Amino acid sequence: MSEGGTFLITGATGPVAEATIALLAKRGDALLLTGRNEARLAELERTYGTPGRIETFATDVTTEEGATAAAEAALSRLGRLDGLIHMVGSFHAGPVFLTRVADYDRLMRANFLSAVHATQAVLPHLGNGGRLVFFGSPLASEPLAALGGYAAAKAALLAWMRALSHEVKHRGIHANAVIMTMADTPQARQERPHVDFDQAITPELVARAVAFLTGEGADGLYGGLVPVMGRFGFSSALAGPPPKAG
Repeated sequence: MSEGGTFLITGATGPVAEATIALLAKRGDALLLTGRNEARLAELERTYGTPGRIETFATDVTTEEGATAAAEAALSRLGRLDGLIHMVGSFHAGPVFLTRVADYDRLMRANFLSAVHATQAVLPHLGNGGRLVFFGSPLASEPLAALGGYAAAKAALLAWMRALSHEVKHRGIHANAVIMTMADTPQARQERPHVDFDQAITPELVARAVAFLTGEGADGLYGGLVPVMGRFGFSSALAGPPPKAG
C-alpha cells in the first residue's frame, strides 16, 4: 500500500481517534469518518472535512445494516476503498458476580462483533494491498481480576483476526492489530483520577502505529500484533522493585 490510500475509520468519534485522523489526513489519505456521536462528527467535519477526501457519516457499525451503510458511503463519496481502521470499542470493569450478562453482551458487540460486521462490509471491495487494522489489549492474553468481560471480548477479537488473516492474505490483504494499553486522554484522566499516567501511551503513538500498518513498511505483516504499550508492565510483589541503573 503506497501513501494516499482510502480508508474507512469506524469509531472515529472515540477519544483516541483524532490523532490518527490528523496524521493520515496530513499523509494525504482519503478518509470516511464514522461514529454514532453526531455532535463529535460535526466537530471533526469542521476541522478536517474536505469534500471527496475527508468526510463524515453517522452510523452504528455494531449492526450489519450500519456497517454496510458505512462501506457503501465510503465507496460513493471517496470513489474506492483500500482498507478499514476499526477503532470501535467499549470498556467495563467489575467482578463476575456483579456483572450482568447484558454487560458481557455489550462488550462482545462493541469490541468483537462490530469488527466482524465492519470487515464483512468492506472485504468485497478490497484488492491486493488492502489493510484491516484492529485494536487489542494486553489483557487478552494476561487477564486481570474484575476485567474478565473486557479481556474475553478482546481475546475473541484477536483470535478471530488471526484466523481472518490466513483467509485473506492470499488476496494480498493485510489484517493486523495494534495492542495498546490505556491512552492518556482528557476523558481517561477525568474517569480515573487515581491512575499514574506516566505509564500510559499517547494517542499520537497509536496514530504512528496505524500509519505504519497502513503503509508500505508493513507489507510483510499478516496477522501481526503490534504492541504500543509504552512503559506499561504487569507487576507482582514477588518480583521486587525494578533493577537500578548502573
